[in-house]
Amino acid sequence: MTGEPTQSASSIWLTDNNLVLSCEAARLYGEGGFPGDADLLARLSGRVARHTRVLDTVFPGCPARAPGTPRLHGGSTVFRVGQAARFAAEFPPVPPTLLLESRDIRLSGNALYTLSDGRPEILFETVRPQERHVTPGPGPDPEPYDEAVGGEGLTFLLNSGGSFNYGHWLIDDLPRLRALALLRACYPGQPITVALVAYVPHVDAARARSVALFLGDPRDVTVRFLDRTKTYRFAQAHHATPCGLPNDRKSPDALRFLRETIRRRTRMPRLWQRLRRLGRTPEQRLFIDRQPDRGRALVERDAVMALLARHGFTVIDPETLSPRQQAIRFADAEIVVGIAGAGMANTVFCRPGTPVIHLVPEGWQDPFYWEIAVACGLTYHAVFGPRVASDAPDFLRDFRVDPADIAEALKESGLCPDPPRAGPWDP
Repeated sequence: MTGEPTQSASSIWLTDNNLVLSCEAARLYGEGGFPGDADLLARLSGRVARHTRVLDTVFPGCPARAPGTPRLHGGSTVFRVGQAARFAAEFPPVPPTLLLESRDIRLSGNALYTLSDGRPEILFETVRPQERHVTPGPGPDPEPYDEAVGGEGLTFLLNSGGSFNYGHWLIDDLPRLRALALLRACYPGQPITVALVAYVPHVDAARARSVALFLGDPRDVTVRFLDRTKTYRFAQAHHATPCGLPNDRKSPDALRFLRETIRRRTRMPRLWQRLRRLGRTPEQRLFIDRQPDRGRALVERDAVMALLARHGFTVIDPETLSPRQQAIRFADAEIVVGIAGAGMANTVFCRPGTPVIHLVPEGWQDPFYWEIAVACGLTYHAVFGPRVASDAPDFLRDFRVDPADIAEALKESGLCPDPPRAGPWDP
């Protein structure tokens, strides 16, 4: 579930001269974790948003730490050794996640800004450098707006540069809904509108359902989607700073809170599923497939599927399941093997100690899934294989993996082939 947005040209206003911090630099970045170089932080340190104040802390900051050593298989020795070194490097610190209240603020191009003498003051935390290719900011004339948002109740804006991708939404956005409990404490009895920037219908529908799942479908919360091509003005808006660094560090507190919240919300349906399956073959060994038209598909897969069948794996495609169904399947998994993609972000719901084996194209350096595994105490493996030549971008090219490398990862995970199944299994 990606819903990759149409890329937009960067705003003429998106320069360092128009950026302001959401609050004092010492409060957000006093322990490190600034997503930019030291010179940029020095230039911004004296520039703080005048219309924004901090209400509370959603998640505390996390100091730098050593993540441990991943288990890597397949691919060339040079790449595998290099990837092991990259993954084992010390994680940088993560700044705290803060609940903010802003007045007379606008949203345009996924960026929040106020106006000062006709020039925008753009909140840096909504346009971090690594996300600007999908966060264009306000247009050539930042003064006009398409719609004023206000009225009864409170508005909590939940967005980031990666919200169009369900995996990034799940990990980077959804945990910040913890802020709503803090917001209720500040403004008891007020209804809340959770405002999301719209992308594509099937991803937006999944995002709305995940909000309801996370919050327990409360009556005082409404979800509203905003048109990403429009500019909105809010007399008052609430929002939260990011709960991780772009690309390479997530707040372990946020991920663990997400896991425990969703596991609690799905406890009864998971128990009901187990009761329904009494006396039948359990389906706790999961292979997470990926639609071929999404790119990054597994080729020459028959031998891989035969190997997984011998070990009793069930094939699921998360795109065919609701967020609740996805959470249930991953929460009860004994082991997860899957192709790198948005669906594998659901490993955040697995029990600590669950082995997770990612099938990944060689050259893929993104530590996204390794981050989830470290934060949630999962046993992480990655199996690499060569990409297949095509006209697709490198990160979407199909790839193949050697079944022997998967077998090695399964063996290290303590998994032995199952006895023959009672019925046919069609991979």
